[in-house]
Amino acid sequence: MADAGFFKGTSADQDRRFSDKELKLLKTMKFPPEFEKKVDMRKVNLSVIRPWIMKTVVEMVGFEDEVVVEYAMGLLEDNSQPTPDPRRMQINLTGFLAKATPTFMTGLWKLLLEAQESPAGVPRTFIEEKKAEMRQAKAGDSRAIEERDRRARLDEIRTNEREARGGGRGRGRGRGRGGRGGFGDDRSDRPRDSGWGGRGGVRVHLPSAHAVHSTSLAASRRPPSTPI
Repeated sequence: MADAGFFKGTSADQDRRFSDKELKLLKTMKFPPEFEKKVDMRKVNLSVIRPWIMKTVVEMVGFEDEVVVEYAMGLLEDNSQPTPDPRRMQINLTGFLAKATPTFMTGLWKLLLEAQESPAGVPRTFIEEKKAEMRQAKAGDSRAIEERDRRARLDEIRTNEREARGGGRGRGRGRGRGGRGGFGDDRSDRPRDSGWGGRGGVRVHLPSAHAVHSTSLAASRRPPSTPI
């Protein structure tokens, strides 16, 4: 079959025309200097590249487009071309990403260049971002621990203050009972004056209520005197 190596629905003449058009675009378009460097995809861990492609496509087109993601991944996973041409990739993706294609391809190619230099095939940018996340998480944990310790110290201070106030009230009441007018006061054995004893230096003793009552009772029982 003559068309076995081409996309379904295209002929050899059509594929040749596509190639000629691609060549013209390659000559007229401007590409970043990073595209001059080759990437060996056998040294790249594509499992960490896929999430970046998905996130970036969503940012550029506004929704999740699995077609674009799978197409881009297919260009990178082509075992027959372990060193893909970024210029051709940009031309092929322009129909999907339009004006955002150069930005997408420049970012992608920089990551791929970093990845092939890494023993694990992971871009240095991803490693630095992960370290920053870990530092931020550690800082957040440290702040949480400091806040917890601060709250614990405040609770301890409040508890000590409450205990101190409670102990002070208890001692004050104790002095009141044993000192002024309390149960231990011995002033009840002393005679009380009517409040006039301190005036003029003369103490005036008034009869008690019992004495007045007895005098009144005796007077009522005394026979009337006989008039002379």
